[in-house]
Amino acid sequence: MSKAQKNFLSGAIILTVANALVKVIGAIYKIPLANLIGTVGMNYYNDAYQIYSLLYVLSTAGVPVAIAKMVSESIVRRRLEEPKKILKISTGLFAAIGILLAALMVINVEPISRLLSNDTANYCISMIAPAIFLVAVSSTIKGYFQGYKCMTPTAVYQVIEAAFKLVGLGIVVAMGHRGVTDPMILACGGVLGVSFGSFAATLFMLIRVLMEHDLGKDTAGSLPSRSGAALAKIILSLAIPISLSSAVMSVTSTLDMFLVKWNLGEYGLAPEQVRATYGAYVGATSSLFNLPPTLTVTVGIAVLPFLTAAFASGKYNDGYKNMRSSAKLVSLIAMPCALGMSVMSEPIVKLLYSASYWEVSIPTLRVLAISIFFVSFVSLTSVFLQSVGRVKTALMTMGVGAVMKLTVNIIMVRNIGIMGAPIGTFACYTSITLLNVYFIYKYMGFRFPLTDTFFKPIVCSALCCGAAYAVWRLLMAAGLSLKIAFFPALLAALVVYACCLLFFRVLSKEDMVLIPKGEKLGAFLAKKGWIHE
Repeated sequence: MSKAQKNFLSGAIILTVANALVKVIGAIYKIPLANLIGTVGMNYYNDAYQIYSLLYVLSTAGVPVAIAKMVSESIVRRRLEEPKKILKISTGLFAAIGILLAALMVINVEPISRLLSNDTANYCISMIAPAIFLVAVSSTIKGYFQGYKCMTPTAVYQVIEAAFKLVGLGIVVAMGHRGVTDPMILACGGVLGVSFGSFAATLFMLIRVLMEHDLGKDTAGSLPSRSGAALAKIILSLAIPISLSSAVMSVTSTLDMFLVKWNLGEYGLAPEQVRATYGAYVGATSSLFNLPPTLTVTVGIAVLPFLTAAFASGKYNDGYKNMRSSAKLVSLIAMPCALGMSVMSEPIVKLLYSASYWEVSIPTLRVLAISIFFVSFVSLTSVFLQSVGRVKTALMTMGVGAVMKLTVNIIMVRNIGIMGAPIGTFACYTSITLLNVYFIYKYMGFRFPLTDTFFKPIVCSALCCGAAYAVWRLLMAAGLSLKIAFFPALLAALVVYACCLLFFRVLSKEDMVLIPKGEKLGAFLAKKGWIHE
C-alpha cells in the first residue's frame, strides 16, 4: 500500500470513527427529543431546521471542499505561502456571507413561517439563525486542515458540535419538569441545542487554527502566491457550484416538505393529521435513514485532497487506487446498513420510538432504507467528479435527481399517502448514482470493480440480514421481549457478515493494514486463503 493511499484510508477511518461517535451522541439527542416533543413538535423542529439547512447549504456547503482543493493544489504546485492566504481571505468572505444570511433569516422570520403554513414556527427559526454565521466561519477552517490531509480537527469539531447539542435536550427535559407541554415551546428548546453546538465547535476550530504552528511553516523555495483578488475569485468559482450542487437537494427537500404536506391533504388527511404524519416521517424515518450516509460521507471528505493531488501531478494510477479503495469502503458500510434497516425496520422503530410513530415510520423506513446505499454513493461519486473539476456535471446530475424526486412525490403521495415519499427518494438517488457512474467513466476513464464494490457486498449483506431477521423472529416466537430479542439478532448479523467477508474474500492485505496489528493478521488470513493479495 502506497503512503498516500494509507494516509487517505487513515484519514477516512478517523472521520468515520468520529462520525460513528457523533451518531451515537445524535441518537442520545434526537430520539429522546422526538419522544418528548411528539410528532407535532418534531414538525416545528423540522420546519426550522429545514430552513437553516437550506441557507447553510447555499452559503457554505461547498466551502470546505473548495478550500481543501485549493490548499492541496497550492502545495503540489509549490506555492507554499498561499494556503494561509487562502484561509484568511475565505474566512473573511464567508463570515460576511454568514452574518448577512443569519440577519435575513431573523428579519424575514414571519414571512418564512407563513410560507411554511406554520405561523408559530417563527420562534424556532429565530433561535437557529446564529448557527448559520458560526458554520460559515468554521467551514473555511475545516477546508484548510483537510487540504493538508489533516482530518483530526474536523473529526473533533463534529464530536464537539454533537455533544453540545445535548444542551437542547436538557432544556426540553427541564421545561417538561416545569409542566411545559406546548409542542412549539418544547421544539424551541431542542432547536437551541443546534446553536449551542455550532458555537462550541466553532470556538474550538478558531482556537485550533490559532495554535497551529506546524502546517505550512516550511516555505523554503516557495513560488509567489497569487493575488488576493485572484484567490477570492477562484474560491467563489469553486465554492458556488459545489454549494449549488448541494443546494439542489436542500432546495428539493424544502420544496418536498411543502409538496408532501400539501399532497397529504389532497390524499384526504386533516391538517392536524398532516402535521402528525409528516412529523413522524421526519422525526423517526428520516432521522434513522440519515444515520449511515453521515458515516460514509467522511470517506469522500478524506479522499478529495488525495485525488486532487494525484490528478494534478499526473499520477492517475494512484488516484484510481484511492477511488477503488474508497468505493469498496463505502459499499461495505452502506450496503448492510441499507438492507439491515429495511429488513429490521419494525424492531428498530419500536425499540427507539414511542407508539405514536409506529404506524407511519415502520413501513416508510422499510422502503426508504434501500436508498441508503445510493445516497452514500452519490456523495462519493460527486467528490470523484469534483476532484477533476467536473463540478457542473455533479450539479447537473443532482438537478436531474431533484426533478425525479419532486415528480414522483407529487404523483405518488396524493395517490398512496406518505408511502409515496420514500419512493420519490429512491428514484432520486438511484438516477443520480447511475448518471455519476456514467460521467466518471466518460471523463475519468474509471470503471468501478463490480465484484468487490457491488456484488460481494450485496451477497454478504443479504446473508447477514437474513440471519438477523431469522434470529429475531425465533426469539420473539419463543416469548422473549422485543428488547431482549433484538440484540442477539444484531450480534448474529455482525458475526455472519464478518464470516461472509472472509468466505467470499472481499478484503485484501492492503485493507488489513488499517487494522491494529493488521499486517500480521492480513498475512495469516492470506495464507489461509480468506483474503486476496
